[in-house]
Amino acid sequence: MASEKVIVNAAMNPPILLVDYYHRARLNGTAVVRVQAPSSMKSNGSIDIVTLLDVSHSISWMASSSEETPSKMDLLKNALKFIISQLDDNDRLAIVAFNDQVIKEHTTGILEISGGGRMAIEKKVDGLVTQGDTAFKPSLEHAVKLLDDRADKTRAGCIVLISDGVDKSQFMWSHESLAPTDPIRGLLRKYPVHTLGLFKADPKALHYIAKESYGTYSSITDNKDLDKNIMEALAVCLAGFKTIVAFDTCVDITSSSLEITRVDSGGYTRRAAPGSGISIGMLCAGEVKDLVIYFSYTAGSWERGYYTTLSGITARVTYKDMPGGQSSTSTNNCSVSVAVHTTQDPSLPANPCPPFPLVLQQMVRFKVVDLLLGVLQELKALKKDAGGAKEKDGVDDPVLQSIAANMLQRKWMEFKQSDESWKAATPKSLLDLGSIDRDVNAMVGILRKGLGVGCIYSWLSSHEMQRATATGLPAEAMFRTPVMEMMVQKVRRKLLLKEAYEQGAEDRAVYERAIGLLDGINKRFQLWCKLDAEVPPAFQLDHQHQDDESGNLTDVLHGAISRARQHDIYLAAIHAIKQWQSSSTPREKTHGHGPDE
Repeated sequence: MASEKVIVNAAMNPPILLVDYYHRARLNGTAVVRVQAPSSMKSNGSIDIVTLLDVSHSISWMASSSEETPSKMDLLKNALKFIISQLDDNDRLAIVAFNDQVIKEHTTGILEISGGGRMAIEKKVDGLVTQGDTAFKPSLEHAVKLLDDRADKTRAGCIVLISDGVDKSQFMWSHESLAPTDPIRGLLRKYPVHTLGLFKADPKALHYIAKESYGTYSSITDNKDLDKNIMEALAVCLAGFKTIVAFDTCVDITSSSLEITRVDSGGYTRRAAPGSGISIGMLCAGEVKDLVIYFSYTAGSWERGYYTTLSGITARVTYKDMPGGQSSTSTNNCSVSVAVHTTQDPSLPANPCPPFPLVLQQMVRFKVVDLLLGVLQELKALKKDAGGAKEKDGVDDPVLQSIAANMLQRKWMEFKQSDESWKAATPKSLLDLGSIDRDVNAMVGILRKGLGVGCIYSWLSSHEMQRATATGLPAEAMFRTPVMEMMVQKVRRKLLLKEAYEQGAEDRAVYERAIGLLDGINKRFQLWCKLDAEVPPAFQLDHQHQDDESGNLTDVLHGAISRARQHDIYLAAIHAIKQWQSSSTPREKTHGHGPDE
């Protein structure tokens, strides 16, 4: 049993709703329900991972035109070996090689990592060879069967699909092409599938597979730092798997006084039963999910000075501590009320239910998701008008990509100039919308380089699921948990050491000493990040400070933590510099000159 519970909170604004006593009015408002798994929650069991590797002929190609560049297969093998090395002895892993079918001679069952399992899997990875074309369905069916056939169903089961190709079968991976009762939908909903697309992989198909299964889609299309990017993408996945703390998570949102008109939950959907809650599935320690609630309320013709309290929004979360568990753990109900006071004041606000800042931020994110989906739909229409011929090796024609880039840039400028949520949120100092702006501008640049729409689909996956993915965009670390960030740092240290070993023993010693000192600073930074992430949001301002953001306790706490973190990291850096200087040789201290020079 977990030592802590998943937390649920709700936020509404303002704390007192002023309405005209003389007129009946229908008021529309928004709220946010936040579901959070504290970073300190501990995972309750081991994991079973099935890794599907597309070994069709295209993955044997060089990653770039440089003759010294290794093939994509070589880079993938290196990344897989790092992931294997990070698994615990009680974890299990299966390697499934596929092209248009499962290649049995290069495929394993689910093997224990302990004993000789780690070496056996590494040997299987070393022996991978490329052949044939790509089809996803046979490998996914094989992966699900492996997990279904396990004797121990109390272990978390996850699937990773890595491909650089386009599905050459006649199967169409899209909501439009698959009926709601299609068996593949039921297959995908059994276990989360986290997909990784390399270069000319089909982003639409991989995004669909990930979204339908509650997984994520990551995209790597740039040749720069390929080794690092592939390893980091897999490291983020693994860190998530190793910190799963809740299964079958479901959020129930109700109100006895307000009419809930819509719930914007991104990629998370309602359960099948009518009136049931929103299914979130697995939660990793440190993850946060924000759901936007739209509501309406009809004010009556009350006497002047009438006062009442509405029950507002009530939220409750249920989840299981392990997969297949019979009993569910339930959080306490979280309720937020709204006081209504009638008055006759000509200065009443036009909208007496302004969105809470936290609501504004999430509203903007979901609106940008809709904007990007619209751009992709228009690009699809352009391709259809072009007769579907403007595509080469699964990548859209550069001319079409340039048109899409101009379209995205224009729509983004129009959005920022006209959208009320963006304009209302932008002046708020506590909101960080600049990261969205930088990401969208980077998407425009990537399209103009002819690198495809993979970055858009991976951004959509990250923001729909509110979970970290590899996007190749400036803010791709936004949803990383502390453990994910630590795993990414392990990748970077490994690559630095590899570079040092290649350069020689003297440089190797210097790198190892520097990495040790940087590791100490990084650990302190992660502790501060964890503390900052676990500060609960402030949901109603003190009545005397409802127009004064300094009265928001959450902002005060975040500010205090930020200042303390900066001071502590500064002191840690000074200490590391002194340690570096004290451990350096006299030659290193003087750069070869005498001590008096």
